[in-house]
Amino acid sequence: MDVFKILAICLITAVLALVLKQQKSEYALMTVLGGGAVVTVYILKSIVGPIEYIKTQLESCGISADCFKVALKALGIGYVTGFIADACRDSGQASLAGKAELAGKCAVFLLSVPLISSILQTAIGFLK
Repeated sequence: MDVFKILAICLITAVLALVLKQQKSEYALMTVLGGGAVVTVYILKSIVGPIEYIKTQLESCGISADCFKVALKALGIGYVTGFIADACRDSGQASLAGKAELAGKCAVFLLSVPLISSILQTAIGFLK
């Protein structure tokens, strides 16, 4: 991942949004969303290889990759939630941003319920 390319895209997007906000404010949010989407896709493309490597290593050791999948899904939910909440704040909708963050937190909790249940069953199995 070339962090300098990402930072350059962020800086160019921010400057462009600032200029557009003065001229045509309705396009500024779209510019920020578009720049954020480009950065997100670029980052996701760069981490696919390391994720596959970790998954392969776990499988070669005979370890289930289920916990890793849950962690990746939670990470994805967190990033998407943060992206949406930031976009809401940028458009002046702080209350809506808070609701988006609450939805993301609830989604991560619901995602982790089967994992928590499995841990509890394992612990109970050790106690018996």
